[in-house]
Amino acid sequence: MPKPHAPWLKLYGKNHKKTLRYPKGSMYDEVRAAAEQYPDQTAYDYFGNRVNYGAFLATVDAAARSLVSLGAKKGDVISVCAPNTPEAVITIYAINKIGAVANVFHPLSAQNEIRDYLNLVHSQIFVAIDVSWDNIKPILDQTSVQRTIIISPADSLPLFSFLGYKILKPKELRKTVAQILIKNKKTMSWNDFLSRGTLVTGETREKMRADDTAIILYSGGTTGESKGIALSNLAFNATAMQAKNAFPELVVPGNTILGIMPIFHGFGLGVGVHTMLANGLTIAMLPKFDAKRFDKILDSSRANLIVGVPTLFEAMIRNRKIRQMDLSFIKVAISGGDSMNLELKKEIDKFLFEHGAPIEILQGYGLTESLSMTCVNLNDVKRDGAIGVPLADTFFKIVEPDTHHVKKIGKIGEIVISGPTLMKGYVENPRATNEALRVHPDGRVWLHSGDMGYMDADGFIFFVGRLKRMIISSGYNIYPNEVEEVIMRADEVLLATVVGVDDKYRGQTAKAYVVLKDGIKGDNEVREKIMELCRKNLAKYKWPRQIEFRKSLPKTKIGKVAYTELINDRAETPIDKKTKRKKSKVK
Repeated sequence: MPKPHAPWLKLYGKNHKKTLRYPKGSMYDEVRAAAEQYPDQTAYDYFGNRVNYGAFLATVDAAARSLVSLGAKKGDVISVCAPNTPEAVITIYAINKIGAVANVFHPLSAQNEIRDYLNLVHSQIFVAIDVSWDNIKPILDQTSVQRTIIISPADSLPLFSFLGYKILKPKELRKTVAQILIKNKKTMSWNDFLSRGTLVTGETREKMRADDTAIILYSGGTTGESKGIALSNLAFNATAMQAKNAFPELVVPGNTILGIMPIFHGFGLGVGVHTMLANGLTIAMLPKFDAKRFDKILDSSRANLIVGVPTLFEAMIRNRKIRQMDLSFIKVAISGGDSMNLELKKEIDKFLFEHGAPIEILQGYGLTESLSMTCVNLNDVKRDGAIGVPLADTFFKIVEPDTHHVKKIGKIGEIVISGPTLMKGYVENPRATNEALRVHPDGRVWLHSGDMGYMDADGFIFFVGRLKRMIISSGYNIYPNEVEEVIMRADEVLLATVVGVDDKYRGQTAKAYVVLKDGIKGDNEVREKIMELCRKNLAKYKWPRQIEFRKSLPKTKIGKVAYTELINDRAETPIDKKTKRKKSKVK
């Protein structure tokens, strides 16, 4: 099969190979190899609880035996609903070891979302964080789940971990595991789960191929409908090797990454966890990010690699205590999950240089459908304004939207991607899979991203915007039609359109413009009814932060809602002026 035009390859230096040889086995195989090579190296640091690779692998193996004791077998899909905690990461690799598939999703998902995620894959075993229990309990009887293992962010905290409890906030831990277990016989604690491993003897490791599905993550894809994305062992192992090839001076044992990007996000699990563990690095693991205590997090972790969304880096330069710190320990900073404007980049670069880290923040690009980072600026290959150059064995083309016709250099079109990290497809959704993954005349499978951009003569890729109306809030994708569909369920609503509006901290948030039926008054009672529907059916980050009632919405010449006018129009209508005192942002 001929290779596509790849002008960026000439920019690769002697430290960057143009093609790589990838493992033929599983994610677990690669982490086990690293653990056997570096048994005494710290695998993760969880608020001062430092666990080496030998102990980490032993716990993964124990968890694998425990899963088998519950009846889990090769090919099963086991669900994990949790933030970045040791127990969640251990579970994911234990699932992989026994040849099963980990179905990983957001712990802030709404009740109906959790039900749908579980039913899509028919999970019988469910590992969930305790703070999600209120949303889990009402829907469990509507699923196939037989046993639920309840974990807590506090399970692995060292005794008297002040920083840990400050970040986790004790009030969020009020629903203790013990309280949950007493009221539900189908649940068990993490410690009780691990103790079951003694019931199983013999080898639990199942042989997996590179192409076997390892993980299912969730995204709206290019259309907005929530879909399960099937990702192979190869996708994760290739990402780990590509990252090492891109940053050979950094991806080495002894270095530490600040593990803030969540494991239910492709970037977080692919780069923040697997790339590190497969290469013998240390993860400074955090279940949630607290901007106010970012200085303590940085000081305690001394992380060499920071990967995050633009809002994380903005929080860094705004933190008064970080302004007094020596940041010379930071060797690489990568921004992904959302585009960063050039002015903010310059401000961050200046801040890092003045605080002892003479580096530039490097912008990258990726999709959950391609697992994570497929394109990034390198330390020795970078260009202002670009999202970088494709990684080894990954190819980009710019095409006329929704076709395979390649645009000329410098011309804007749809970004399409081919390479070893592409998803296998959307779970139980062949139509959407065929729309996203297409075989072009060159015989390659290309992922149509739904993003617009262009390529310059040297092969640098530039991101311009989105073909679809996607909103990115703190790195999370929000698809307007998903929110609109929920709002339209309210009997009082005639029409709803959701757009992204600027937010100083999150980058963007969702704002809903709502037209009510004749005779309905746009008051706080209706606003609260709409919000209650959103709370029940949408993850918290998808909730509209503002709801504006209007008598009508602007239309295009063919009668569609002109949402671009709403994005640019901030004027209040008469109906808003009447309720101005009552109208407020949703907390």
